[in-house]
Amino acid sequence: MRVLHLFSNSKWTGPAEPALNLCVSLRDLEVETDFACAAGSGRNVNKVVETARDRGVDPVTGLGLHKHRQPLRNFLARRALARYLDARPVDIIHCHLDNDHEIALAPAMKRGIPVVRSNYHGEGLPQGGRNARLLRHTAMLIEPSCIARDHDARVHGVTPSKMRVIPNAVDTHRFDPARDTPDGRRWLNLPRDAFVVGIVARMQTHRRFEDLFQALRGLVDAFPHVHLIIVGRGTKKEQVAYRPVRDAGLEKQVHFSGYIEGENYVGMLRGLDAGVFLVPGSDGTCRAARELMAMAKPVVVADCGMLREIVTHEQDGLVCDGSAGGLHDALKRLVTDRAARIRMGRAAREKAVSRYSLEHQAREVKAVYDALST
Repeated sequence: MRVLHLFSNSKWTGPAEPALNLCVSLRDLEVETDFACAAGSGRNVNKVVETARDRGVDPVTGLGLHKHRQPLRNFLARRALARYLDARPVDIIHCHLDNDHEIALAPAMKRGIPVVRSNYHGEGLPQGGRNARLLRHTAMLIEPSCIARDHDARVHGVTPSKMRVIPNAVDTHRFDPARDTPDGRRWLNLPRDAFVVGIVARMQTHRRFEDLFQALRGLVDAFPHVHLIIVGRGTKKEQVAYRPVRDAGLEKQVHFSGYIEGENYVGMLRGLDAGVFLVPGSDGTCRAARELMAMAKPVVVADCGMLREIVTHEQDGLVCDGSAGGLHDALKRLVTDRAARIRMGRAAREKAVSRYSLEHQAREVKAVYDALST
């Protein structure tokens, strides 16, 4: 079996790493997989290309894939893709973004090649005639959640037989609490006895930081050893985080790591006692929540979007209403009940390995390919 994956971007956006990781994992299952992406990114480094090469994938960059739909560019990209398919026939084309989906359909249909689409919108693809049209000629839509599946069936008219829920994956070998990684606590000079809560999120107005700070203020009054680490950046950081923290008198309890990556990021997650995730951001599939779970951290999530599908209340984390009071009570439970915290953390790691691992995702996707190629 030979599969061509299309990724019409050159930026390291939310879906970039999941798409690339899937290709690598499928190769481990002996699926012959090619990965095509956009060629240029102006003066910036094309991180998609560079990362692909680092992971042993030589990407195809000559198809003229672009992020945004533009009639002439898309026409030329279809011609390039058609020439590629005639020279190197494939059994399946797997699309990851809107415009590569748009580009792929006509050449694929002309050659009788099934098209698979991965959806990275946790609550379903946006409304609009374009998505309905694209999905009408798509052999299989891989959904990240049941919420997304139900939405796309209702809004876009996709039949259940043409959808499969396969959760997005994380690298559970990289995100493994047993690995030796940099000490995030030491880097931020946190007290040895601190109870550390972490949130990975861009500092934006809709991410409900105000509720988290209000919950933390009440929690710190009773438990002064509680600290919060915010991992991320944002153009609204002064308005959303820095000023509210000062106003609440939480300067000694709230720590800003900024944007970090690589082993430093894994080490920061390893140093936490618990995680928080309140609102899906640019990555609608809430990958950071699964990364925290893979690191054996119980996660407090708001009952919002697909978060309720990722975390099972009282088993591998806590689901609350997302209000300041709900967050306070959930975090207090983790601070005061060490046995429950450890139990939930272990269950979170077990779920990540069994349900959210790259190996599990690749097996499920390969099963889709097998069904389409018979």
